[in-house]
Amino acid sequence: MAEQLDELIGFLESPRPDVREVAVGYLSGFSSPASENFQSLVTRADKLVSKLLVIAHEAPMAANSALSILINMATEAKVCSCFADDEYLSMVIRLIVSPTCIVADLAAMLLSNLTKAESVCRILSLLKNPTSSDICNSPLALDQLTDVFVKGMDKKYNKNAHYGYLASVFADITNYPYGRRYFLNQSTYDGKLPITKIMVFSEYPEVIRRGGVDSTMKNVCFDKENHKLILDPHKTNMLPYILLPLCGPEEYESEDMELMPEEVQLLGDEKTRESDPRLRATLLEAINLLCSTFDGREFLRAKKVYPILRELHKSESDETCSDLCYRAVQLLLGNESNETKTDGNDKPDADTFEEI
Repeated sequence: MAEQLDELIGFLESPRPDVREVAVGYLSGFSSPASENFQSLVTRADKLVSKLLVIAHEAPMAANSALSILINMATEAKVCSCFADDEYLSMVIRLIVSPTCIVADLAAMLLSNLTKAESVCRILSLLKNPTSSDICNSPLALDQLTDVFVKGMDKKYNKNAHYGYLASVFADITNYPYGRRYFLNQSTYDGKLPITKIMVFSEYPEVIRRGGVDSTMKNVCFDKENHKLILDPHKTNMLPYILLPLCGPEEYESEDMELMPEEVQLLGDEKTRESDPRLRATLLEAINLLCSTFDGREFLRAKKVYPILRELHKSESDETCSDLCYRAVQLLLGNESNETKTDGNDKPDADTFEEI
């Protein structure tokens, strides 16, 4: 079989497009991670990646097969490390940002696998790509991906792609300080914070898109020094988009509701909470992170987040979510000492914790 694979790989460079298409189609049959030949492909990644990337820019059927192979192979760390290369990543980005590319979503899925590797995230954070009249006037690849993610909602940018997998890319890159800096700094081409462009999708129907957005919002909350910026209603205003998926149809006391963010007031009887407990947990983790600084706790208290968490806790059936909700409530209800007021890393006195 090793000889057969090597022969097939050789055909990927045939001058005849029909031969390349047949070869890549046949090779895709070996690319399932459950296949006994999968590891043989992985060990040949250094030979395969460049050839498959070239074919990914060719006829749709061959491109589909090439990207499907790369997506499967990119579940292996060794393969991801092969993509820690400006040229290879640029080839993937060009497929994603093209408004006519039939395999743009497959390329986005590939990138979402690749960014599980920190080496790929680091290069992506600095990568520049040729500009186009179809997208933002910025050479920065992350700017282009963010723009396509927003414009691509409901296949409005490319009729062949919805770009939901880019949300996973954003979630991955914000695991690192440079990724969080990107989303919390003004874009040079329009002066807006990238996080404000994507956070509006926290209630989007497609779970992949909203799930990645939820994780990205949570990750930027790890930057404690930016909690004021994150919560500032005039700059970022991220709190409403964390709270909205956690809100149900409950009515609140008027004096509480009037102080809540406008976006979560008077939601109506039809309002439902996020159905996926993993995403509720992600959002509750974001709230707990915001509660890790005095400024964050004070803002959440002023915006009456406690009543929202109280009602959520009443209806919560997931143990992890219930625990996260309880912890956040205790941080908000706890008495502040002089130390917790001056040192954002300290938490309120545990002796003052109350029942929800």
